[in-house]
Amino acid sequence: MRVPLVAAVAAVSLILAPAALADATTPSTLSVDGSGSVMVTPDVASLSLIVIRSAPASRAALGAANARVDAIVAAVKAAGVPASGIQTDSIDVSPGTVRVGPRRHQHRVRRYVATESLSITTTSALVGHVVDVAVAAGATSINGPSFSFSDPSAGTVAATNAALADARRRADAAAATLGYTVTGVQSVNLDPQSGIATPSSGATSAPAGPSTKAPVPTTVHPGTQEVDASVAAVYTIAPV
Repeated sequence: MRVPLVAAVAAVSLILAPAALADATTPSTLSVDGSGSVMVTPDVASLSLIVIRSAPASRAALGAANARVDAIVAAVKAAGVPASGIQTDSIDVSPGTVRVGPRRHQHRVRRYVATESLSITTTSALVGHVVDVAVAAGATSINGPSFSFSDPSAGTVAATNAALADARRRADAAAATLGYTVTGVQSVNLDPQSGIATPSSGATSAPAGPSTKAPVPTTVHPGTQEVDASVAAVYTIAPV
């Protein structure tokens, strides 16, 4: 009877040994999320310029709008905007009515109205001057500017580093509270839910026509935008 008993004990030992070995070699882990943010100054500005002209005939209205747009394009190019930063958004010619005559004796006449829209993309440093030359060249109205980054990842590296540092601080604090210490990093998931804050935008109405006073140059303030990042890290820990 002793032989079967000894064999049974040996079999149990062989079964338990791998499990004990696995427990001894598998480290404990601690999962932590971290977040970070930095403030970055945008370096790209975009504007929408609109030209509206009217005439008794559609061809004349469109020709007048074309001439005004050509003047604006030449002006903004001379100001430093490359051709790649100028894009036609829309061209529309439609019949309508306008008021003509003295203020108290105006009457409506049927005319054609041509409307053309341009998008201008330039630098934040130059956009104020672009507004001035576009108005001087005859833009009927200006909408913008809206700001963005020439480098889509602007600030992302710094924000990610801040998120990693935040995750490590949280991991060290939590491990210490549990009587453990952080021994290494098992994995890191960068940017599980991060993004750049939506750029701010403004609107400027720019009536065409000469002024009796010397114009004051347009000053545009791009400000700063917040760039956020988050990480999900898994740290290995061991008892102190």
